[in-house]
Amino acid sequence: MAQQHNAALVQGRRMPNKVDAWILGSSIASLAAAVHLISDANVPPSQIHILESQNGITSIGDPLNGYDHRPGCLPSFNDVCLGKLLALVPSACGSGRTVKEDIEKLHDHEGCQDVPITHILAQEDDGPKRMEIGKLGLGLKDRMKLTMLMLRSEERLTRKRIDQLFNKPFFDSIFWIVFSTIFTFQPWHSAAEFRRCLRRYFHEFRNLNTKKPLDCIQFNQFESIIMPMIQFLQNQGVDFRLCTKVTDIVTHSDRGTETVSAISILRDSFQETLNVRPDDIVIVTLGSVTSGSSSGSNKSPPPLKTMIAEDELDENWSLWLNLGTKYPSFGDPYNFCTRLTESRLETFTVTLKDAEFFDRLVKLTCDKPGIGHLISLKHSNWKISVCIPRQPFFSCQPDNVQILWGYGLCPEREGSFVKKPMLVCSGEEIMAELLWHLGFPLEPILNNSITIPSVMPRRTASLLPRIRGDRPRVILDEMTNLAAIGQFVEIPDETAVSMDYGVRGAQLAVSHLMGLPKQPEEARKRPSFPFLDLWV
Repeated sequence: MAQQHNAALVQGRRMPNKVDAWILGSSIASLAAAVHLISDANVPPSQIHILESQNGITSIGDPLNGYDHRPGCLPSFNDVCLGKLLALVPSACGSGRTVKEDIEKLHDHEGCQDVPITHILAQEDDGPKRMEIGKLGLGLKDRMKLTMLMLRSEERLTRKRIDQLFNKPFFDSIFWIVFSTIFTFQPWHSAAEFRRCLRRYFHEFRNLNTKKPLDCIQFNQFESIIMPMIQFLQNQGVDFRLCTKVTDIVTHSDRGTETVSAISILRDSFQETLNVRPDDIVIVTLGSVTSGSSSGSNKSPPPLKTMIAEDELDENWSLWLNLGTKYPSFGDPYNFCTRLTESRLETFTVTLKDAEFFDRLVKLTCDKPGIGHLISLKHSNWKISVCIPRQPFFSCQPDNVQILWGYGLCPEREGSFVKKPMLVCSGEEIMAELLWHLGFPLEPILNNSITIPSVMPRRTASLLPRIRGDRPRVILDEMTNLAAIGQFVEIPDETAVSMDYGVRGAQLAVSHLMGLPKQPEEARKRPSFPFLDLWV
């Protein structure tokens, strides 16, 4: 074993032809790790194994029963790491271009860069009116507090909530409405994560309503980004093992280090063991923001699930809980997976069978539909925001069907028009609430639409208050051949609100485990004093 191990390691680098890579889960971070193992580390695709408990079939609905879209990021806010990744993945349409080139071509063709992405509609006596977002709407005191927060060290924000630093007027400001709409922040979320997000995006506040090149995708995120990656990896010969649930990771201890020696799996109701050599690597996704999600229908609400039932936690959580019990460096998953009232969000997808809704929306907002912008309803008790995506939103969507989707940040509250919590509303009732806020007649729009509601109990769990050590680092000190990835790992100074975060973690994991000299590119440069915009 020692001779084999030495043969596979040369000056700290693993020899790609001697390595089997075990990737647990099929999130975008997992898929990114597989792509970079092939392109950067030259690992033979047949030696890359992706273990996934699902069967690989993703149902998106149909025009007859309604489509169902559960966005993983709202919006994706793509950056340099995702850009590098998509430049490595061939287009799924056989154009000879990469996915990145397809997206950039669409961006240039449709002029996405000049199109607003966020609007706020406020209720006036004569109906909803569009609010300008050019100004922050902050008083001097709140501007000072924001400045001090961005200058403050993160260590001083342990477990602090945003609402412990700001008073109620701040949460009624245009600035907060825009930030909470785009990044799904709530007043009770982590002040430390809010600080990271401010330091990363505040200097772009006036341009947050502008689509960047990598945000202009042809269809939804799954079909435009995830599916081309899966197709590329399958064509390369990567070993996808579906219907395979990872139940445990076994390690061997040696002089203060831990080396993964086996992976316990459940396949076809039978327990199996996969042997792992010291030369091999294991990349595990910790946690999941979609875990426990459930959908309803146009006539019925989603079934509410209990947060303490083990079967409602997918393997990304159950494995993390197991590892956290055995190894303190894996942090505290309980801090993130059990606080459903603080991390819950409800989404809805509306399938429209005629153009009346979109026609009325164009007249109300003065924006053409299909540009992917968010509309936040300021006075909605449910804190509703809706997105009007580019059509068709699904590749199988008929020409006479239009799609919109949205979400409610406070689904436990009673509606303004429908007098019950969003959580217990059918899709039809949620659509009625939306139409009331927009000042549109219920009929015939309600009769010509199908709304599918979905409750995502852990959608904003990565934004919950935390202390240092709650999230494990990508590279754990004592682990010799394992790395952790996903939205719940710790990457210093980076914010978990973007899709780029998971991809960056995957790039870090591959670089370290394979001994590559190259590290992920830095995010778009932040100005030294981003808070100066507060004073202009």
